[in-house]
Amino acid sequence: MSGGAPSNDDMVELERALPGVADGARSLDEIEAWIRAQPCVRSVELADYLLKSNPPQRDFIIECVTKGGGTVRKILNIYALSGQKFQFNSVRDQ
Repeated sequence: MSGGAPSNDDMVELERALPGVADGARSLDEIEAWIRAQPCVRSVELADYLLKSNPPQRDFIIECVTKGGGTVRKILNIYALSGQKFQFNSVRDQ
């Protein structure tokens, strides 16, 4: 992570775990619940929009607590594959 991103181990672990979490999830609600349970996450919101690409994409907007006590917002992008399957795509700053 660079710039104003959280520099704590919790955020790094969240990013490392996301591919496996998305791959094993059966719903976006399941992914959201897992993200919400992470220690560095203050809030989670599933964006109202669907990115109409092939495959379609969904964004989770999360607010993370930094090591210094501040916050930073990130966007977690997930591919919505056929058959209620999901694949992690990327994390970016909002």
